[in-house]
Amino acid sequence: MMKLRSALTYANVVATLALFLALSGGVVYAAAQLDKNAVKSKNIAANAVKTRNLAKNAVKTKTIAANAVTAVKIKKGAVSGGKVAKATLTRNNLAAGALAGLQVAEVQSASVPGLTIATPGGFVVPLGGTPTFTPVAGKSYELLVELKGTPTDADGTESEVCQPFVTILVNGVPMTGAGLWANANGTPPFNIEPVGSSSTALGLQQAGQPQTLSALAFGSTGCSPATTGSLRATVIELG
Repeated sequence: MMKLRSALTYANVVATLALFLALSGGVVYAAAQLDKNAVKSKNIAANAVKTRNLAKNAVKTKTIAANAVTAVKIKKGAVSGGKVAKATLTRNNLAAGALAGLQVAEVQSASVPGLTIATPGGFVVPLGGTPTFTPVAGKSYELLVELKGTPTDADGTESEVCQPFVTILVNGVPMTGAGLWANANGTPPFNIEPVGSSSTALGLQQAGQPQTLSALAFGSTGCSPATTGSLRATVIELG
């Protein structure tokens, strides 16, 4: 008994406690004192981190390494339009052919002037919107025009016809246009065209040179004052 007591010295007790802490409580202490960025991917078991383990808004763009998340890691339907920040995706981020066309210019006039007056040079149509676009090398462009209104034949069943027309110019050069038509002497519904439209390729535009849309209205004396019209023209970029 005396031999056992003599073995239980202060040094023995301290050494035993230190061993116990190293095997139990010391592990907890060490985990609580991890340095910043101490846990690496290699320290995490495969599939160990689940969605439920992540706090809301925990993952930021800056914390994801380039090419770290691939398509096979994303659940089908998990990323919707509401999850993508506004203006973060451009056509360059999309696969070729993903979009049929990009609208690069649009002009409009709610009330086209001069539809009832014949003027050789035409009436300048005030346009709102975005009239200028800059062609990009390797792209093609198409000009779409629509003229809608209420063409009204001024002389009724007489021979004169109401047929106003609007010409669209690009950098001052006439490209295309659209017109309305009405003839009270005709057979309904073929005696009136309240909508005129056209679709025209703009050809090989010079890359980097701004192109601006403008419009001239060429009226018809065969139209009564009741004739009105609204205009819209757009440029679509393809390729």
